[in-house]
Amino acid sequence: MPLFAKWTPLPHQLPNLSSHSLAVIADKAYLFGGELKPRTPVGPEVRVLGLKDGSVRTLSPPSTTTLWPAARVGSSLASIPSTNSLYVWGGRGGKAMKAFDGDEEDLWKFDASKEEWDAIKTEKSVEGEEPERRSYHVLVAGADEKSLYLHAGCPASGRLAALHSLSLTTSTPTWSTLPTAPSPPRGGTVLTPVPDTPLLARFGGFAGYELGGLDFFDTEKGEWVDVGDESEAKFEGKKVVAVMCLGEREGAPAELGHDGAGFFHSDAWALLASPSGTSPKDTYSWLALPPSSSSSSTPQARGWFASAKWGDEKVVVHGGLNEKNERLSDAWVLEVVEEN
Repeated sequence: MPLFAKWTPLPHQLPNLSSHSLAVIADKAYLFGGELKPRTPVGPEVRVLGLKDGSVRTLSPPSTTTLWPAARVGSSLASIPSTNSLYVWGGRGGKAMKAFDGDEEDLWKFDASKEEWDAIKTEKSVEGEEPERRSYHVLVAGADEKSLYLHAGCPASGRLAALHSLSLTTSTPTWSTLPTAPSPPRGGTVLTPVPDTPLLARFGGFAGYELGGLDFFDTEKGEWVDVGDESEAKFEGKKVVAVMCLGEREGAPAELGHDGAGFFHSDAWALLASPSGTSPKDTYSWLALPPSSSSSSTPQARGWFASAKWGDEKVVVHGGLNEKNERLSDAWVLEVVEEN
């Protein structure tokens, strides 16, 4: 049977946000950071969404001396469900609205059980392997949840193609530099582990223009594989391993930059894996997912939103920026379903 995108709106009353981050542990989603006005971070609160009961709680620092990350935009929130932990690194904020440097902070860890933050000091395994400070990067946990992977983003000037891993199994989390990704350097890209493989999949991003292309990093072999722009495939006999939706298709006019809005996608795609494939090149392909008949409505086109995987089969999406340059507050669940 063909596959479709089932969209379900969530009932939560949430703030209008873009350039924020979202992560899911069990049946709770966590929102952190972001902006309502360009380059003006909202507060440092953590919003906790009950994905099944529709509840929303806002966690704020109880005092000025409480360990708590500063408000920021363009950060990334990674989850380790097995330890009920979230991690935040980087982003842009402070009085100068620049990337946080190592003297200001390093890595933040949120204990979702205690609902407390802790400032974690990291170290580099080899001199010079500490990652450059940045925003609009991606931070994601590996499939084994023993390491975090940091990729791409925007430093003080330009964009990055660097990839780093942060081991969480040592007494002090330790950075290592991994092979640089295929060009061009970019911000706003996607990196996600592929289930039951040592692979990380990367798609898209912004390098002064919108990027396509599908790459994989093999965490065991330590090498990148460029798959390119794969054409649409048929689902028969294949497995859905990832889902992609929405996003920017054309940037704002150069003279407006971050103050303007571009043009956005409203579609959804599934990344398929063929069991007969012998390499990433002949294993993975994209399948367009039209809205299902069970979707009473669908989200408007947007970019600069936050999203995260919920369990093995769903994706939670919140907020973003539309083509009218409005920050959005709605939240959705995307699920891949079969229909006749």
